[in-house]
Amino acid sequence: METDQRRKLQREHLVAARARIEDREAREQALRGHVTEWLTRAEVRAVGFYWPIRSEPDLRGVIADWLEADGRRVAALPVVTGDVLSFHAWVRDAPMHAADFGIPVPARGRPVQPDCLLIPCVGFDARRFRLGYGGGYYDRTLAQTVPWPLCVGVAFEATRVETIEPQPHDIALDAVITDVAIY
Repeated sequence: METDQRRKLQREHLVAARARIEDREAREQALRGHVTEWLTRAEVRAVGFYWPIRSEPDLRGVIADWLEADGRRVAALPVVTGDVLSFHAWVRDAPMHAADFGIPVPARGRPVQPDCLLIPCVGFDARRFRLGYGGGYYDRTLAQTVPWPLCVGVAFEATRVETIEPQPHDIALDAVITDVAIY
């Protein structure tokens, strides 16, 4: 079976596994606790994160609390701009509108260049390679981003695989945060 087909099947399996996670609320609470712990130690001021879709962990409360703890911080959500992502400022209760793929984005968020990205993972491996949905938006965005942000994957431990069979365009993450650990 060719790599593209294997990855497609792997994605389908992992998205289904994520949707079936038992003890979901407890696992998500543990994951949010690890993200909070990591953000407390990280020396970052501008964090790009994601609006949760397809049973991804929801970090909106964690990010809102992180913002409120220091008025100099900024958070941003990705907006599809052509074939890459731009990031637009977000705050709790920000007006949103549906954009590409029906994903909510800030209605009036100013552009932000994050120094850290919390990136959702469909799956991940021990070498911190990430399997996404296959659109390549993060890969293309990172390939042209200067300065390079700290890249942190966010995933449930149940979506850890032996290998995602990284391709030349795949970029290893700086860290991965799960409901079990920070790698």
